[in-house]
Amino acid sequence: MAQRNELYRGLFLHAKDTARGDRILTFLCNEGLLSLFMFGGPKSSLRSAALPFIVADIEVYHDTRREFIKLTGANVIEVFHGIHKSFSHMQSACAASEFLIRTSAFGGEYPQALSMITALLRELGNVDESEAILVLSAFFWNALSPLGLIPDLSRCERCGRSFSEKNSLPGKLLIGESSFLCHNCAEQFRQIGFSTSAMLPFDEKVLTCLRCITKLSYSEAVPLLKSTSSRAEIIAVIESLAESAAEGPLQSLRVFGETFYGT
Repeated sequence: MAQRNELYRGLFLHAKDTARGDRILTFLCNEGLLSLFMFGGPKSSLRSAALPFIVADIEVYHDTRREFIKLTGANVIEVFHGIHKSFSHMQSACAASEFLIRTSAFGGEYPQALSMITALLRELGNVDESEAILVLSAFFWNALSPLGLIPDLSRCERCGRSFSEKNSLPGKLLIGESSFLCHNCAEQFRQIGFSTSAMLPFDEKVLTCLRCITKLSYSEAVPLLKSTSSRAEIIAVIESLAESAAEGPLQSLRVFGETFYGT
């Protein structure tokens, strides 16, 4: 039996137009991650509102028998004009959106996911083009927490050796994995055939910076990342962990070239 219209407030994350001009939308709200259909082609009055990175109050028609949700109304609440400053701003917004979709909004933590990406979109508008990737990196690192995937920053995942011990660093992160290894364990992996190109280095500077990021807003993390000589290593580690959490490459990071860790 068809249900009556339902109301939601949230953020359009993604839109895809079909060959006949209809639009399929991904919408994040406190209640869930919704897949919506918008009919009417270019003539639809909803077309200008139903776009990625717009916060809106929406009305949908939910037919449970057909497993079908049709977008019937949208009232725009907030538009993030700042993400249109440059390609880097838009790429960062798209990468965050793709990450949420791929992880099902942190495995169903919908309110937290909505809050975090809304904060990201607002803060992206306050940074320069060169800083957009730094804001995204802070978002990715914090996003690992609700997924339970932030690695242990105090000791080697394999042998338990503390990273504060002499000669335990520099360590390595295996690309595609989520464990930090001490110097000796990383060397053992290299000796059994792991290529050094599949390992990302980290030292105490990297670990210290990662610990600090969780205490800062995304834009507050920018000066920290800009000031460290290990910036490239930190971004590479975070991107690798994010793609591991997403169970595969984030295509938004590969639109123009390679990721920081070169895969």
